[in-house]
Amino acid sequence: MDMLLVDESEETEAYKSIGTRNSQRDPSNNKQIFEGVESMWSSKTTYAIEARGRDDLNAITGNLFKPGIYKPMMPSTVEGTLVQGASFVFKGKEVLLEHYDASSGAHVSVDELLEAALSK
Repeated sequence: MDMLLVDESEETEAYKSIGTRNSQRDPSNNKQIFEGVESMWSSKTTYAIEARGRDDLNAITGNLFKPGIYKPMMPSTVEGTLVQGASFVFKGKEVLLEHYDASSGAHVSVDELLEAALSK
């Protein structure tokens, strides 16, 4: 792996530059433009969770009465929690994988990500 980028900026600059959901700002006041509830939870969220299952997630996050070992890395602002992510794999300037999360939990699968990253 040559590089992994994680955007920790206050205004999620990397997300804004690639146009992920809820990352854009109103030029008149610099406030975040919220794309609605479906940008946070939609049928794509439900499908993604059902497709990959929850056992592995529940094993590390735990529950209300028995917290797991995972301590979430939360964005530094409330606005940052609304921004949806994306995944990319490049080989030089060639895009091998490009995926924009439609809503929370609707990520590219780890298998797809690794297949692209490990392809020759």
